[in-house]
Amino acid sequence: MKSFAMPTLLAMSLNAFFTGALPMAELMDNPPPQERVFKTTGARDLKLFYFTPPDWKASERRTAVVWIHGGGWTAGTADVFYPAARYFASRGAVGFSISYRLVTHNGATVGDCIEDCKSAIRFIRTHAAELGIDPQRVVSAGDSAGGHLAACLGTLDGFDAAGDDLKISARADVMVLFNPIVDMTAGDWLRSAVGGKYLTDKKLPVPPSPENLALARSLSPLFHVHSNQPPTLLMHGLGDAIVSPAQARQFAATMTAAGNRCDLVLLEHARHAFVVPRYRATEPAVVVVMRQMDQFLISLKLLTGEPTLQVSKTPAWIPLGAPMNDMPKK
Repeated sequence: MKSFAMPTLLAMSLNAFFTGALPMAELMDNPPPQERVFKTTGARDLKLFYFTPPDWKASERRTAVVWIHGGGWTAGTADVFYPAARYFASRGAVGFSISYRLVTHNGATVGDCIEDCKSAIRFIRTHAAELGIDPQRVVSAGDSAGGHLAACLGTLDGFDAAGDDLKISARADVMVLFNPIVDMTAGDWLRSAVGGKYLTDKKLPVPPSPENLALARSLSPLFHVHSNQPPTLLMHGLGDAIVSPAQARQFAATMTAAGNRCDLVLLEHARHAFVVPRYRATEPAVVVVMRQMDQFLISLKLLTGEPTLQVSKTPAWIPLGAPMNDMPKK
């Protein structure tokens, strides 16, 4: 199969090697990702974009950290998490960010988004020998709707694409969830679950019929928790006005009651999308949560050493609108 020779993270990692620190600014725009088409739906190629460590060899078995962008299932692009994927590549993993179909009123559904993410995980595992990853060390990570999809990869059965090799597992080995939607029966998330005309007419009430609620439950990680599910880091801002922190608390309690590890970190001042670079969070806020994710992966022996990500001397970006607090606290 054709391979793509692209730059690795050598220059960045040398800075981290000699100084023990990697400023966020060095991760924002370079190097460009390698990319592979993992699935074609209609006229659209769905791609995974990835970054390899500086000393990477295809024969190795590295941890794979797979990022899934948010955007309410209807918007967003994979490049939003290129900086995060670059960082974890600098730490020795192969960092991925994936695309998926976006929901429209007469086209793709949330179920299709889940299906595409499962196809991406199967592709990564199928091509583990080319990508240099360990198929038993695959981390799903995502924010908001991407957090929902990352959680689905560790909890939901089904949603398999025709043509996928079902002998290859689509289940993540570890989940890292940032302000995820885990209960789509709650509030306005039912609208996204049902879709169709309810996406185009926000004033149209969604009937809480048994059929609609059953559909929403089928898409909700909260209702599919059982024992022996992946260890999870769940981070949520207490200032989040888009996804209620109650969802995080309920999911963590349900996971723990089932005997699964679920580390819940509530950020006192953080609002929605606090992990997204070049958005409303300041650089120090993003660095804090990225380092916490790093420490979690270290605790699972998926990474070694200590986090190297640091705040840049010159801010890597200026937050949009009213910025969040710099240093959220537990």
